[in-house]
Amino acid sequence: MPRITAKKKDYMVADLSKWIAGQMYLLGLKQSYLAEKIGITQPSFCQRLKKGLFTYEELLVLLDELHATDEEILKMMKLKKGA
Repeated sequence: MPRITAKKKDYMVADLSKWIAGQMYLLGLKQSYLAEKIGITQPSFCQRLKKGLFTYEELLVLLDELHATDEEILKMMKLKKGA
């Protein structure tokens, strides 16, 4: 079933969380390491990962630590209609 536009933001948040978790696995990084890099505790990181709620500054650090390509960044941040 195709994703509907009304829930696009929810899907994009879920995609971001899945991408972060996948990159962590590929790179062998733990939540505690990334949490320390963005200045929060591991339980807080876990909750933010579930909800996809990171600040802009935190996302910049995460994307750098997880070696995100420009293409991946654009894909994850594209929330406009028709994307």
